[in-house]
Amino acid sequence: MKILLKLSREALRYKKLYVLAILSTLCLTGVNLVAPKVLSGMTGLVEGGVTEMEMQRILWMTAALVGLYLLRILFRFGSNYMAHKAAWFLVGDLRTKTYDKLQRLHLGFFHDKQTGDLMSRVVNDTRDFELLYAHIIPDILTNLVTFVGVVVVLLTINPTLALVTAIPLPLILASGFVFAKKVRPYFRISQ
Repeated sequence: MKILLKLSREALRYKKLYVLAILSTLCLTGVNLVAPKVLSGMTGLVEGGVTEMEMQRILWMTAALVGLYLLRILFRFGSNYMAHKAAWFLVGDLRTKTYDKLQRLHLGFFHDKQTGDLMSRVVNDTRDFELLYAHIIPDILTNLVTFVGVVVVLLTINPTLALVTAIPLPLILASGFVFAKKVRPYFRISQ
């Protein structure tokens, strides 16, 4: 955990990019929650029969949906681009610091080390931080905001149905923890 805190301090240099990525992610999640609501409104209008006035509303809703889908593309691009840009800057900094540290080590350190192992530390291990900062953290944030948004939408539509839908959640979480406990040792061995 201490290493992640140090890395987070390193990542603070790129906080503007991360803030833009987070804002884009939140906007993307908002668009993803609003679009089905508009689509359901259109379906409700068509279900009751279409008059001239309702056809106008359907056309406006169609335009709104096209706008929402274009916004979805824009926000997804912004989120991915900013997060990846910041993560790769961070990876470059970490590689430089790792290489500088290796340059300052005593020659005795290199006596029993193979070149491939050292290269793997500098290249592959630092690259894994790109996964953390450009994929894992934004995905966790997106999933949490989406989950909360879906729960709110379900509660506004039908609270009883929302609560019945939530019954399997503790079982899903428990099975996830058990799976992680069983798989994590094998994952560490393969690493």
